[in-house]
Amino acid sequence: MRDDANEKILKHIDIFNSIRCAFIAAVIFSGATAPTACASDDGESPTFKLRGFGTLGGVHSNAKNADFTHGPFEPNGAGYTRSWAMGVDTKLGVQADARFSDKFSAVLQLVSKHQYNNSYEPSVEWANLKYQFTPDFDIRVGRTVTTPFMVSDSRLVGYANLWIRPPQEVYGLLPFINKDGVDVNYRFGVGEAMNMVHLSYGEISPKLPNSGTAKVKNSISLANTLDYGPITLRASYSRARVDLHTPETDALFEGLTQFGNTLSAIPGFASIGSQSLNLSNKYRFENALISFFSFSASYDRDQWLLMAELAHFNGYSFLAKSTAWYATAGYRIGKFTPYMTVAQLSPEKQSEAEIPVTALAVIPSLAAGAAALNDGINRTLTAGAFGQKSLAVGVRWDFMKNIAFKAQYDYMMLDSTSSGRLGNVQPNFQPGGKVSAVGIALDFIF
Repeated sequence: MRDDANEKILKHIDIFNSIRCAFIAAVIFSGATAPTACASDDGESPTFKLRGFGTLGGVHSNAKNADFTHGPFEPNGAGYTRSWAMGVDTKLGVQADARFSDKFSAVLQLVSKHQYNNSYEPSVEWANLKYQFTPDFDIRVGRTVTTPFMVSDSRLVGYANLWIRPPQEVYGLLPFINKDGVDVNYRFGVGEAMNMVHLSYGEISPKLPNSGTAKVKNSISLANTLDYGPITLRASYSRARVDLHTPETDALFEGLTQFGNTLSAIPGFASIGSQSLNLSNKYRFENALISFFSFSASYDRDQWLLMAELAHFNGYSFLAKSTAWYATAGYRIGKFTPYMTVAQLSPEKQSEAEIPVTALAVIPSLAAGAAALNDGINRTLTAGAFGQKSLAVGVRWDFMKNIAFKAQYDYMMLDSTSSGRLGNVQPNFQPGGKVSAVGIALDFIF
């Protein structure tokens, strides 16, 4: 018991040590660039600014044999691993802005949060150079934010959002937060409204828990945002080529390939061998084309804050095509803002014709191998179809300048064959059922 307690204490210390490292790194960056400011040749005085944001939070969940997490890049969370988890929402980000002239600027943002490898090492979220051709037209090169959603720019900044975390039914469809490449922004007036067009191209190479990898290539995104008084309307479209590997799926596809080659060499079983090889090629996630589009709207005036987003993910292989939406309503009462969110994620159910076990009954070892591969295919297809409904209620309390306290209760109803948006799913997890989570968070900016 004492060892378990010590391990928990050390993990929490690791969080705050990593947060401290992120802060120090940004300070060093800001200080290192300051001397070049005095060496400007154009007569202008470059300016440097350091700012940041953070969340100190904790989540409790009654999930069994799975964890409530902030997304697929977090290896564990609240539920199976531990009753209360700080890593789900706790983070610290620091951002250094450098402005060299009225046209040329740079930004570096470091964020410490719970990573794929169970550490809290600071990672570079943004690192780009920006050239402002006109007040309404700019181009950025480097690592920039991805823009599929309404709050993409502030996705990690808890203080900027009403909820503790964005609804995972929608935001979990594209969990990537940044990409390396180039983007262009153009703003223009439409009567009394202001319209902004965003176009980007780049690639992403996130790491997944348990030695999984992903490579997002030739990612193209187009987004249009229209602001008219308290109303914001937004539409976006993204497409990319993706390589996705996990130890479990790689082992399954290799097993299908070997099984198919073995059967193809046995007289009378060539057609079954070809079926196994076709399954391996069909679901192998390499250079797969995926696409995504979303529509969103918000209304923010006086006491009311209303938001809604609808999104569709055109999946591939074992990641099912999915449609998701959420709607949020908040009402300000002095420094308090109670809110409620309803959300739903609906995948297209996938099924596959199984390798015929009975046809292999004359060779029991082959029949057993076919049964195991069929089970692996069915489990993989089920795991890639994330279906759930949820209701979240919470309250935000802005009790100090630049600091807000939040409390939120999430109630999730998982599809009968799905683990929903839960992570770290264990082999003995039973799909379906209902899961709840209670979270508290202290959000701040500086």
